[in-house]
Amino acid sequence: MMYTTRPNHMGILVGEVIGYNSNKGYATMKLYKELNLGDSIAIRDASCKISELMNGNNNIKSANIGQVITVGRIKGKILKGDKVYRTVSEKLNKEIIEISSKENVKRPINAKIYLKENEPIKLEIEDIWSGTKFLKTEETIVKKAENNGISKERIKMQLSKTGNTTFEMKEIQVIADDNIIVPISTINSIRRNAIEELQDEILKSFKRDKKININNNPKNNFNRNKNPEVGVSILLNNIKANIDYCKLSGIDNVYIPFRLFLKNKETINKIIARFNAYVLLPAITKSNYESLIEKNLKEILKSNIKGIVISNLSHLELLKRYEIENLDLIANYALNISNNYTVQELEKLGVSKIILTPELDKESIQSLDGNIKKEVIVYGRTLLMTTEYCTIGTINNCPSICENGIYKLKDRMGFEFPIYTDRVNCNNLIYNSKITSISWKDLNVDCIRIDILDENEEEIQKIINTHKNGDRLEGENYTNGNLNRAI
Repeated sequence: MMYTTRPNHMGILVGEVIGYNSNKGYATMKLYKELNLGDSIAIRDASCKISELMNGNNNIKSANIGQVITVGRIKGKILKGDKVYRTVSEKLNKEIIEISSKENVKRPINAKIYLKENEPIKLEIEDIWSGTKFLKTEETIVKKAENNGISKERIKMQLSKTGNTTFEMKEIQVIADDNIIVPISTINSIRRNAIEELQDEILKSFKRDKKININNNPKNNFNRNKNPEVGVSILLNNIKANIDYCKLSGIDNVYIPFRLFLKNKETINKIIARFNAYVLLPAITKSNYESLIEKNLKEILKSNIKGIVISNLSHLELLKRYEIENLDLIANYALNISNNYTVQELEKLGVSKIILTPELDKESIQSLDGNIKKEVIVYGRTLLMTTEYCTIGTINNCPSICENGIYKLKDRMGFEFPIYTDRVNCNNLIYNSKITSISWKDLNVDCIRIDILDENEEEIQKIINTHKNGDRLEGENYTNGNLNRAI
């Protein structure tokens, strides 16, 4: 899928041109984000790596948000008002190189080789981090040398060659008789085999047992003897004027996407007064979203909001600017919550409830533990893709035709995937052709979530009643998703 105005990487919006000297190639701009010497920028079809960055007549190495600066040596058809995009960040590249240089850390091991005349070769390998030891015996018998035997230095050199393995030799001991001979190929062979078998031993400690006996795990004896009600949350992907959401029953929580607060205030205020309401922040926040969140979130949080649903780890940093001590913090499934390591880390960060990724199968959901509340999506069309450019807008070169009509993508099998538009950034939201509907009865969860997209009031209430009872909707329009597939 191609963007209509650029065939390549568009970059991050960092500023706007306020003047251009075509003779000197000087572009003067006001910055929305910081810019550094060495960054690469694009303005329309013109692009350059910044080798000259100026504040007035002074050369500078970096510039901050709000500054007016000049970039030299950029040629092209550049006009006042053009947007400036950063395509390469010199600072980010340096950080990546620094991090990646630390990632390939070798695991330290010690070796002790025994070379006794008329005995087989023995090599003991020890993993320093875990203390695991492994003794390997080679059938080759050590012989007396007729002339000069192999030196201990040569043996150490061969044992130290760990190559592309994850290990490196720290200490090598050679316990050997004098004037012996051993084939170099044999030393190499016993080293390779010993390291491979040591690696297998270490990996065994990381493998999880996929056979989970749910009945014998006290943490998972959820609803084993009784069937109390689970909490019911509902996500309103859209708000329709012809639906009275306050008449709906059987709901504990309502999740409302941030964008809906911008133009549905009267309806949302009624929902807030009736249910526990939460602001759901989008997984992708760029340009317009960032400024709108900065401008509106503080005021939204002053209403009787129960909490916030974060969809990106960066939201934790964003929320430090606001008073959220008395608000619930919920982690959306976009954080890819699929194992106990993630659960534990989110619990440390103050998250009170997690929404599990739809990618999980039944066994994986049952294996999750911890004190944090768990919520599973039991109904709704799964959001498959968010596109940067608007497929609908290209049909008639917009304007706002996405708000009038129903649009779908049809694949070669005839399945239709609904397309909606997030009007804040004009991103397209492409949903699954089938609706996921699952039963939560055998799952270790505290809450269920129902995602509403284009259903009417009667349909919504039926969906709530069905799933609250632990049942599911069936038919050709519904799918179990990944529930019965191994992850």
